[in-house]
Amino acid sequence: MKAVFVTKFGLDTPLEAGDAPDPKPGPGEILVRVRAAGVNPLEVSVRQGAHPSAKLLKLPYICGTDIAGEVEAAGEGVQGFKKGDRVWGRTAGGAYAEKALLAAAETGRLPSAMSFAEGASLAIPLLTAWNALVIKAEAQAGDAVLVQGGAGGVGHMAIQLARRMGCRVLATASSDEKADLCRQVGAEAVINYRKEDVAARVMELTGGRGVDVVVETVAAENLATSVGLTCVNGKVIIVGNGTGKGGQGTFPLRDAMGRDARIITLASGFLKPRLPEILRRLDPILESGGIRAHVGREMPLAQAEEAQKVLLSGKFLGKIVLKP
Repeated sequence: MKAVFVTKFGLDTPLEAGDAPDPKPGPGEILVRVRAAGVNPLEVSVRQGAHPSAKLLKLPYICGTDIAGEVEAAGEGVQGFKKGDRVWGRTAGGAYAEKALLAAAETGRLPSAMSFAEGASLAIPLLTAWNALVIKAEAQAGDAVLVQGGAGGVGHMAIQLARRMGCRVLATASSDEKADLCRQVGAEAVINYRKEDVAARVMELTGGRGVDVVVETVAAENLATSVGLTCVNGKVIIVGNGTGKGGQGTFPLRDAMGRDARIITLASGFLKPRLPEILRRLDPILESGGIRAHVGREMPLAQAEEAQKVLLSGKFLGKIVLKP
């Protein structure tokens, strides 16, 4: 099969297209013909060698995590999936390829009304948003939620999920076009941070109270501001540093302590034991169209290097997807 490899850690060495043996499903696994693969900040961080999981990888390795496609075969003990079923999920064995393996218990069913490109945009973004809002923040109906970077992959999923939970949703964006997307997916108000003072606008929109929850996607740049935007007992959920922004973020301790704020990090890899139940709850939401992925750009698998450059540039809406 055709695949795209990381041959050396660091972005100076381009991704390399090549051939790889077709994977074979083991017990509890399904083999998927990949129809689309999502492009995520995670795989860029791993490729840089900055993510902890990079230490577990042996070069060369197939890049990528999120896929959507059709079941080709099932391993021993797999029930509920048959050849031709449309599925989506996270693979640990590389997504930038024509075929990939998924753990059957951690695989979602792709609704017939949803394209493969949309399906490939679900796994990391939607599961991260769920982890942030449902598990970590325990957001409640009526809470004010601010999504930093609302037009990104995680951001536009978090807006939709928060709205479904009955929250009042505010978002930030870097352009009018991105602000429009945030409104389309459910944000009540969007702040263009290149034109407006985010802190002043959030306080105006909340009557000076601040927000109950901040979903922080660019902590390396925004963390101090986000802490200052929370209400008493508010929470900042850090879901990302910001693609290519480095691994450091700072905030004023006295400000956080003075409002009894909680700063919570997450890593979606720890969701593994919860995934069957999360997928069970997500299935009817996706089937009804209650949450949809916005695919901003589709590119051929052979252009994976360019796709990651677009991701790093920030000049896209929603998700970037590769098509084998």
